[in-house]
Amino acid sequence: MSDTAFEGRDPDFDAWLGQQLQFSEPYLDNDGFCERVMEQLPAPSRRSERRAVRFQYGAVVAASTIVAWQFPFDRVWMEALQQSISLYSLVGIGVLSSLAAMTGGILAARR
Repeated sequence: MSDTAFEGRDPDFDAWLGQQLQFSEPYLDNDGFCERVMEQLPAPSRRSERRAVRFQYGAVVAASTIVAWQFPFDRVWMEALQQSISLYSLVGIGVLSSLAAMTGGILAARR
């Protein structure tokens, strides 16, 4: 390909791309096979839903543990002391924002 194709100024490339984007395969009618198969599948049980929720919470706790393990608390502590920032408010804001983000992710995944 030439540089003009990458810059969007090549009419041959535009024609080729237009042909590729217009290509569509014909619809294959399956006489309702997919719908019948989906109807025959068992509904998810409450137990499997609870298990999924537990795994989601477990993943959040594991991720939080890894992040806390890798976080340089000693450097933050020294910087907070030098800057006279309340360490409790700094850590509290971080923890609350992390919990809010993870809870939002779990709730979004459950919907």
